[in-house]
Amino acid sequence: MIKIKNTRNKIEKLLEIPAEVTTNIPKITLIGFNQLMIENYMGVIEYEEYLVKINSSIGIIIIEGNKMNLNQINENDVLISGVLSKIYLESTEEE
Repeated sequence: MIKIKNTRNKIEKLLEIPAEVTTNIPKITLIGFNQLMIENYMGVIEYEEYLVKINSSIGIIIIEGNKMNLNQINENDVLISGVLSKIYLESTEEE
């Protein structure tokens, strides 16, 4: 099993495949102060006009702002728009 995983990692590096494509690690893209795209999320925990909490494989992503909306949401990604002011990451992984 370990040998297969090592071979897979070598192929991924050789082909320069981004980690978010082959794992469930979230990819967060901030577009100015008005939009935030989160790929590979696991679910929306809380949604208010001033606060959004998103569950991911590495922890909870907390976005604060004003007039926030979930513009696009599907099984792979969520697009948040509004006046974004803060982004926090709460790790759920043990160190």
